[in-house]
Amino acid sequence: MELNRRDFLKGAGALGALGAMGTLASCAPASPKTAADGASEGSTADGALTAQSATQKWNFEIPPEPIADADIAETFSADVIVVGAGMAGTCCAVSAAEGGLSVILIDAGTKAISRGGSNQAIGTKYQREMGIDYTPKDALEHVKIEQLAGFYSMDKMKWSRWLQYSGESMDWMIDKMTAKGLKVNLEPPYIDPDGTLAAPASVHNFWNDENPLGVFQGAPLCAQAYADTLTQDLGQEIHFQTRGVQLVRENDNTGRVSAVIAKRADGTYAKYEAAKAVVLATGDFSKDEDMMAKYAPDIYHALKDQLTFGEDAVDFDAGMNYSGLMPGDGHKMGLWVGAAWQRVFPNPCAVNGGVPGPSHCVIDNFWGINLNINGKRFQNENTNFAFGARSLLTQPQTTAFGIWDSAYAYTQDEWETLGCSVNNVTPQKPLTPEQMIASWDANVEKGTYFKADTLEELLDQLEGIDKEEALASIERYNTYAEQGYDEEYQVNPSILFPISTPPFYGAKTTGVTFLTVMGGLRTNENLQICEEDDTPIEGLYCVGTMIGDFFAGTYNFGLPGQNLGACCCTLPYVLGRDLAKL
Repeated sequence: MELNRRDFLKGAGALGALGAMGTLASCAPASPKTAADGASEGSTADGALTAQSATQKWNFEIPPEPIADADIAETFSADVIVVGAGMAGTCCAVSAAEGGLSVILIDAGTKAISRGGSNQAIGTKYQREMGIDYTPKDALEHVKIEQLAGFYSMDKMKWSRWLQYSGESMDWMIDKMTAKGLKVNLEPPYIDPDGTLAAPASVHNFWNDENPLGVFQGAPLCAQAYADTLTQDLGQEIHFQTRGVQLVRENDNTGRVSAVIAKRADGTYAKYEAAKAVVLATGDFSKDEDMMAKYAPDIYHALKDQLTFGEDAVDFDAGMNYSGLMPGDGHKMGLWVGAAWQRVFPNPCAVNGGVPGPSHCVIDNFWGINLNINGKRFQNENTNFAFGARSLLTQPQTTAFGIWDSAYAYTQDEWETLGCSVNNVTPQKPLTPEQMIASWDANVEKGTYFKADTLEELLDQLEGIDKEEALASIERYNTYAEQGYDEEYQVNPSILFPISTPPFYGAKTTGVTFLTVMGGLRTNENLQICEEDDTPIEGLYCVGTMIGDFFAGTYNFGLPGQNLGACCCTLPYVLGRDLAKL
């Protein structure tokens, strides 16, 4: 069975949604509280602890007073207590309950929620149905590229477990999702003219007729489907508006973690006793300023003005939110009972955006000329939007421009509909070049693109750019396109096109989109949370974004959908299954 890229489009999302992600970034200095009393004594001007104050603790490292038994209004017991009803927590809970364990899932919000929708998996039954022969052996090249991009310092043992079980876990997930009325979809393969980041169709998403954009809206549907499976089909309990605040570790914080204490909406406390395991699935820590300043200082300093911090900024029901997500409840609870932090530093973050312009794929940077405010090219434009965003963060005022001409629309006979719209409607089939131009003109009307009959007039509209230098850069770029060799950045000749046919188009972006911060507590390949000497803390596990050392460097989309696919699907599924075997 032969398939082309358009065969994978149904149910996939529109790149236009990404346009709403871009927000301003800043390099303003940090000023987090670092001393126990919140004072800045012993810290530098930007809040970082100095060598002289190395014995001080950040606020989040200081455990609160234990909640007394007398303050606990109610006690519940189950084999497994899962803290957090995102996709990872609900997946793990269903897997454990299916294995015969009693499970109670608690969550600080009012509903099961997750973000995004792309789930990477290798060798699934749906791939085989679509005629795609892609096995773990075939994926080794892609895995190695992503690991090398993370300077090979992530935990390869966890990656091995993902690769071994991703097909099995996705097949299981497909059964669970379709049983609840969702439909499965494969996103288009990622096309890289150089071949480096090229990837086959291995990203699965789920959708329904009410929410057809599976790539952006599928994860909340999956979390809810798992929650319904847990309660309706498996007879287990979910307690919403129940926020985990403290773990109970026996023998004066040296023994087994046997319970979690949670605060409910009415202000009372409940204790949840776990006969086998407490599984933390509370998401990231990007709403805690001190944690970001300590563990992700590069992104903290770059995006400090974009992120919002503190309890008042936390929304446990938030969907796609680009100013930070969760306050790190699970990370703090783990630290307070002796868990170590992961080895990778700084914690990698998921940022994206790159340079705007007509793209060939939902995760592409714009392949045409990329200029900074000085009017100069600054990278090989053939990249994806994660690496493109990282490059953008190094540019003056974190600002960049994409420039192209009308003839660019005719570099393809058809344009994929991911991200292309005409009259605000995303079509179900590829666009012709003429329709593509119409979509650009629609963006001009909305103010996201600019258009002019001459390059000089276009550059006058691109506020902040050095016009003279930009004209010189475009002239050199046109020379490279005509000779078929890019002397500056060696862009693949197959995507070098001159900018010479009016009218001309341009776009400007400032800053990048922040999605989440990855990792946290020291976690072994079995997802047990560990102490500083790597000794597992009995009874304590974590899943999802907070798994330590799964990623390094940056979340780079070298394997799109890897966080949901591995950390929120495969590894939680395997953990639930393994807990049932204990």
